[in-house]
Amino acid sequence: MALIRWNVRARTLLIVAALFVCFCSIFTGTGEAKGKMHRLMSMETQEMEIDGRAAMRVQIGVNRTDLSYALSSSPHNDHELVLELEDVKLDKKFPQEYAPTGAIAEQISVTPEGKRHAALRIKAGVSLLHEDAYRIYTLPGDAHGKTKEYLVIDIFSDGGIVQEQIDLHGHTLVLDPGHGGSDSGAIGYSGLREKDVTLAVSLRTEQLLRGAGAEVIMTRTEDVDVAHAGSSASRELQARVDVSLAHPSAELFLSVHCNSFTNPDAHGMETYYYPKTDADEHFATLLNEELAAAGSLYNRGVKYAKFYLLRHTEIPASLVELGFLSNPHEEELLANAGYQEKLAQALVRAIERYFE
Repeated sequence: MALIRWNVRARTLLIVAALFVCFCSIFTGTGEAKGKMHRLMSMETQEMEIDGRAAMRVQIGVNRTDLSYALSSSPHNDHELVLELEDVKLDKKFPQEYAPTGAIAEQISVTPEGKRHAALRIKAGVSLLHEDAYRIYTLPGDAHGKTKEYLVIDIFSDGGIVQEQIDLHGHTLVLDPGHGGSDSGAIGYSGLREKDVTLAVSLRTEQLLRGAGAEVIMTRTEDVDVAHAGSSASRELQARVDVSLAHPSAELFLSVHCNSFTNPDAHGMETYYYPKTDADEHFATLLNEELAAAGSLYNRGVKYAKFYLLRHTEIPASLVELGFLSNPHEEELLANAGYQEKLAQALVRAIERYFE
């Protein structure tokens, strides 16, 4: 009898537990994880010139970083750009309809779609069919203010007409693929090595730059140590500086790296500079802008750093971190040849802009 009473009691508890789970599901939804809500705080527009092209910049302030957005695959017409925003809500003072001055953009609207989504629509006075007719990226906001990030959309008045490639004949730069040889650099969860990514991106960047007429000095073109196998970290860094110093005609130094952190949620790209010349920060800023537009990763910003390479090279220099190998999603991107091509093209565009 005791066993029977126990079975009845256990069965009753199971039924109660099942009913409780059903009750919770009804009131809490499917149980799928939801991201943190991003509040759209402000919207500003400004007509400006970007790389010699007339443009309208739309800048939306957000109260959190890591805004998730995607270009809609079904715009209303050739003159309309539609961005789908996830996990967002509009601030009470945020303008849902906005009519900027000028002929580049005619109307901007943000329409809530459900409780966690919104559609940003920009109706332009020019065709937006060409991929170079616009740029979409994020910029860091004020770390101590309410706006933590900006969503930026640049609309160009030329409709993305392909511009002639800038002639880089007469210009020389040093390209430094980070790590190599006995130093693998960071290693991702699937085993992707930083030294392999930096070499692949750098070799493609070299090829594109040479195609534009530039002379490119590589610190390495193979999986080798620049100094010698097993050399100390300081000796290896100095060997890379020595490559630059051995070429007095060099005008820029670019070191290519991937990031890593103990927390796999760390993500994004960033660029570094040390202000030993008037142009170091400018170069790092151009690289940051182009990588942000090309890779669509979270933009961690342009940062000051006392890295050895940046301090001891005598020409404007920047170190770029293309993404986090410790982040599974970004590791997958960095292993992709198509994504590496985008990164290489972004680095080249930044260098072309520097020499304009």
